[in-house]
Amino acid sequence: MKIKTVILILFGLVFLAACGKDDIPPTLAPTASLGQTAGDTAVADTPTVPPTATPIPPTPTPAEPMAALVNGQPLFLTDFEQELARYEQAQAELGGAPEENYQRIVLDALIERMLIQQAAANEGISVTPDMVEQQLADLRQAAGDEAAFAAWLEANHWTEDEFREEIAAGLVSEQMVARVTAGVPTAVEQVRARYIQVDDPALADTLLTQIQNGDDFAFLAQQYSLDTATGSEGGDLGFFARGSLLVPEVEAAAFALQNPGETSGVIAVAGTDGQTTYYLVQLVERDEQRPLPPDMQYTVWEQAFQQWLAQLWQSAAIERFAANE
Repeated sequence: MKIKTVILILFGLVFLAACGKDDIPPTLAPTASLGQTAGDTAVADTPTVPPTATPIPPTPTPAEPMAALVNGQPLFLTDFEQELARYEQAQAELGGAPEENYQRIVLDALIERMLIQQAAANEGISVTPDMVEQQLADLRQAAGDEAAFAAWLEANHWTEDEFREEIAAGLVSEQMVARVTAGVPTAVEQVRARYIQVDDPALADTLLTQIQNGDDFAFLAQQYSLDTATGSEGGDLGFFARGSLLVPEVEAAAFALQNPGETSGVIAVAGTDGQTTYYLVQLVERDEQRPLPPDMQYTVWEQAFQQWLAQLWQSAAIERFAANE
């Protein structure tokens, strides 16, 4: 494995390592929307480690220029500028242009990492030198040889001691993620349902009448549903948890049905294009505690961690001196 891949996994994907996943998920962003996801209901009732505000120490403001002050702890301008250089270099190697507000994005990422480190310190989380050295040895091996590793460090504006600090920060963050998500459920209420999608209200009414008179829902879905992907399977959506479907009205109708074989009324949903689509939903099966599939489990973990991060940001005392445009 190339060293850059290893570095990305180590620092950009701390959440993955803490959760023990094999697939690479998206990087957690400090200001990502918590929106409606597969874990909305599951996470809402799940206690996580509450963030503890780090007291602001009564220390003098350092003479070295700062990019930000985070709960009284300085984030130095030189560290911010080095991280900007790494970001710009990575974008250039990928052939893409930096985002318009990338300076603010980089600064926020550094602030967030500092918030996580402060929370970890309050929780008594730490790493040993042996853990850091083992990770460093793995990265050296991934580089191929010592010369290649040294060249990579220099190209990315790191001394070896600075890079050790980066490794330690990544390992601490990994433990913090694991602690925050430890209580997140792995099984939640799920339903299995079928649906039919049409664009004609009269047809929707006719299909509902046929179903109420005993016609087979799956057969009608195969014949009439505009969603050919599910229509060919009799409209089967499989099992899903709350917050999973792209059409919330269909999801709400599925969870409102109580008995297998029960069918909803016609559901009219206005689209952003001004067109109205009509749905019929039939409950196939309900499972009160069904294990989440891996992708949905990650969504639940991610939401729990994002909620915890949002609390950290809300309770933090932050002053920015850079990237204010």
